[in-house]
Amino acid sequence: MTPVVLLVAGVSLLALSLYWMLVETEGVYLGRRVVIWLYDLYARRYDQIKSFHPDYEQWLLAEPILGILAPQQNPLVLDVATGTGRLPLALLDNPHFQGRVVGVDLSRAMLRQAANKLRGHERRVDLLWSSAEVLPFPDATFDMVTCLEALEFVPDAQIVIAEMARVLRPGGLLLITNRINMRWMPGKTFSDEHMQDLLERHGFEDVMPEIWQIDYHKIWATRAGESAPVGTRPLAEFLRCPNCQQVEMEAMKRAWRCNHCGAKIPVGGDGVIELQTAVPPR
Repeated sequence: MTPVVLLVAGVSLLALSLYWMLVETEGVYLGRRVVIWLYDLYARRYDQIKSFHPDYEQWLLAEPILGILAPQQNPLVLDVATGTGRLPLALLDNPHFQGRVVGVDLSRAMLRQAANKLRGHERRVDLLWSSAEVLPFPDATFDMVTCLEALEFVPDAQIVIAEMARVLRPGGLLLITNRINMRWMPGKTFSDEHMQDLLERHGFEDVMPEIWQIDYHKIWATRAGESAPVGTRPLAEFLRCPNCQQVEMEAMKRAWRCNHCGAKIPVGGDGVIELQTAVPPR
């Protein structure tokens, strides 16, 4: 081969590698900081890239969720890795949903987009800038926990699954997605059978995969055991202080304050509760 051909081949290989690392796998093999940076970078265009359609979100997300939760209409729902608020918006736009949704994500820019989309629903949604690996809530807090198109992008999916199991009440509903196009992300994806085994080992039962998209299956499951529905509650009743872990947070102007230790959590101008910049007591 001539040097020119070798150069072109090398540049092409490098371009394909960069495309795979930054686009196909969304930076997951380059570390969490790169993943968050990419989501922050594309936050404004994310919904356009994903081509979300409100009617499909109602048909494929909100209505099936409400059907399974029936007759309860006022569930307390946690959406892990909420991104631009896809699932909260689908539920809150449904007239039959009378519950409350909490969304957590590590991309501040994505949460800013979610806050913009959810204007008008502020009384029934809370957005938290927080990690999925350490959820700031007590055990058995929620009636339902969801996590869509995200588990393959976290450092350790098992840690996130364990946290979702912890904060979901016994008998509560779990909805996650499982990436089935596995050849592009070795070591980061699971077969449906492996995912079922993983969920069962973390205390879930009645695990049911469902065809959804080309790259994803929906996975429904129930937290083993029984308990009464939680229902809609204000955030102050279940938000845990990131410093002392007590549920004694009080909403103030542009911040939340822990009445137990004095720590403060800033609230952005868009209403996002910024646990990632919590200020410990002096």
